[in-house]
Amino acid sequence: MPFAAVGFASVVSMIPGVFLFRMASGLVQLAEGSHRTLELISATAADGMIAVTIILAMSFGLVVPKLAIDHFSERTTQARP
Repeated sequence: MPFAAVGFASVVSMIPGVFLFRMASGLVQLAEGSHRTLELISATAADGMIAVTIILAMSFGLVVPKLAIDHFSERTTQARP
């Protein structure tokens, strides 16, 4: 496997990880209770929603092409006598 493929895969998985770590940091600050501000709560929720959206988009981007390829390959196999 080429090095670029391994490097790209590891970097792509870090993208939602950054938002998850920021969300976890916000949750820890909220649990401490000393800095409960509306800005902290909204930033924590926003980081969590961004991470979930990225993970769903990545999953959708992997599953839909695989299903399409399987569907079209079955149709071409069945069409041949």
